[in-house]
Amino acid sequence: MFSKQHLFNLDFIAANNFDTIIKDIIKNPTPTDAFPAVITPNVDLTVHLNKNKNLLNSYKNARFILPDGFPIIIFSKLLNKPLKKRLAGSDLFPLIWKASIQHNKKVLLIIPNHSIQKKLESEYPTAMFYIPPFFEASAENIGIESEKIYSLIFEQKPDFVFIGLRFPKQELIVINLHKKIKEASIEMPLFFNLGASFEFYTGSKKRAPQWMQQTGLEWLHRFLSEPKRTFKRYFWDDLYIFILFIKEFFGK
Repeated sequence: MFSKQHLFNLDFIAANNFDTIIKDIIKNPTPTDAFPAVITPNVDLTVHLNKNKNLLNSYKNARFILPDGFPIIIFSKLLNKPLKKRLAGSDLFPLIWKASIQHNKKVLLIIPNHSIQKKLESEYPTAMFYIPPFFEASAENIGIESEKIYSLIFEQKPDFVFIGLRFPKQELIVINLHKKIKEASIEMPLFFNLGASFEFYTGSKKRAPQWMQQTGLEWLHRFLSEPKRTFKRYFWDDLYIFILFIKEFFGK
């Protein structure tokens, strides 16, 4: 059993590292009562999930929920539900990618561009890829892209599906795919919702220096890198985390 802390309506894994998590993923199938996904909520995703109950109803049952945000760790300690360490998606991907190669797992990657594919394909030639066109997260577009990905899953039967799209595209696609696969009664892969992790791994985007990661300032690096895109996110939307904290503090 993995040690967990129930925080902001999510059961976060409280671990010092990824070792036992990766071992479990490689060796064991997803339990039937778990949603077949690995997610790494930071403040932003925690806020979005709590504002969207349809998404929360699925992802609160995800196989692994890893705390990918320094503030999440701080809040957990203030609420006397201490999480041991930040377990970032960008740190998880290199490890599970290496383990997938080592154990010959069949993998499908949904990624944003060919340069990322070229890099990853050079490391694992048998990996499968799909690069979707740009699309808005409408119900129609989610349905279209999910059908394309479902066809690949049906034909190729991957063990793992890694998805690197922005919120809420990857979250909605996984829910859609989960439903289709269950209805078809074919083997369910494990989905990894990892956002920009592939871009950091391949060098398409520059991650914050190590000292900023360790001091909780990685968000500042991302803001300075993309101020127009992230200003509203960091300085308005994500402030809702304080409301969640107050509710949690008073037990509501």
